[in-house]
Amino acid sequence: MTRVDCSGGQDRNTTTSETHPQRPPSKTRGCYVTGDKGFDRDACGTNDNACTGYGGTTACKPDNQGGYCEHNGQYLVSNGPSFIPLSPSDLLGRYRSEGDTDETSREVGRALDDQERKFTNRIRELQIMGKNPLVHVKGSKGKENNEVHNFVGNMLFNIGIGAAVIIFLISISIIFNTK
Repeated sequence: MTRVDCSGGQDRNTTTSETHPQRPPSKTRGCYVTGDKGFDRDACGTNDNACTGYGGTTACKPDNQGGYCEHNGQYLVSNGPSFIPLSPSDLLGRYRSEGDTDETSREVGRALDDQERKFTNRIRELQIMGKNPLVHVKGSKGKENNEVHNFVGNMLFNIGIGAAVIIFLISISIIFNTK
């Protein structure tokens, strides 16, 4: 199966509808006028009537707000049966991140929310069954500190025993030398 791209690099199989062949991809709907010279799914890959009269299919630029046509330094977007020019501020406004217009961000946010909901539900189920999945292990953080404290404590204990043995030997030698 070959991949057929509509104008703006939109994959026909994933961005268009077989049941509604007159509906253009959401990222390039601004490249098509309505009516007879509008979008035709079957014409993707050849001439799907994008930016008709304004550079053709290569002039179609996809974006999250429906796409636009770029031809000879002009930027146009469809307005029903005709194209209207975009001002520079309109064009810049299409790329501002005001609000969440990025479809990918919305999809990722929904997936994360869904995953969080599943985890929360699983935790609640386990709590209802009397199992606490959020058991805090005592001493897991303190264990590292205990190992350090134990090492230092053992070292000081050994030094103390060594010092006591040395003092004991010195005192014995002093006692035997005085007699």
